[in-house]
Amino acid sequence: MTTPPDDLTETLSRRLDTRWAGRPLVLKTHTGSTNDDAHAAAMAGAPHGYTIVADAQSAGRGRHGRLWFSPPGENLYVSVVIRPRLRTTEAPLVTLAAGLAVADAIAPWISERRVTIKWPNDVRIDGRKVAGVLVEGNIRGEQLAFAVVGIGINVRGATLPDTLATTATTLRLASGMTVSRSAVLHTLLAALELRIDSLLTDGPEPTISAVSARCDTLGTRVRVDGIEGVAERITASGGLLLRRDDGTHTEVRAGEITTLM
Repeated sequence: MTTPPDDLTETLSRRLDTRWAGRPLVLKTHTGSTNDDAHAAAMAGAPHGYTIVADAQSAGRGRHGRLWFSPPGENLYVSVVIRPRLRTTEAPLVTLAAGLAVADAIAPWISERRVTIKWPNDVRIDGRKVAGVLVEGNIRGEQLAFAVVGIGINVRGATLPDTLATTATTLRLASGMTVSRSAVLHTLLAALELRIDSLLTDGPEPTISAVSARCDTLGTRVRVDGIEGVAERITASGGLLLRRDDGTHTEVRAGEITTLM
């Protein structure tokens, strides 16, 4: 296997400011999917914090099986194994915590007021998607045996495909600066460790409160898998509470979300 590009390999020479995230850290030039690789490693006993980063993916994916634009040399594709003591009903909270970590991680390059979270798993700059989160869990009874936290961040691209140009952005386009993927990876792993530790130690409320403050879905009319309503709040389990037109409320915990107004 060839050596990954310099802006990723420099990660190995810099000290990580973490206790468990990125320990160990595996760098790959190319893979099908970092989430698939991390899942296989977790099944083989990889520890809490085991992290895989790739320069490019041929089968990167987001929620609902969508392909994630994964060219070499441009973006950050990272998957982290966590072994939280959470019930399966609490799994959506991991996605929210990871989204917060991404928002935290890009703060050195983008002002906080420009960064929002679209429930449940997109991070946006000025309304355009810059990152996505895909959490895939392994269930044992009513507990999460482990979860793979997959994160894709658009970092260095100066252009985007026509199909994404009006809905997505990159850190380079949004900041006007050339950004090192290694620098983003370091801030991301530190932020993810803090957000996951907070979730596991302090319970869901701090995570829900922080996401709610940055969630651009709240107050808008949305459709989630055919259910329409106004997004009122994020629930204690990480779901989205919708106020229907008849005044009733419905909690949605996952699904395809479309903003209507």
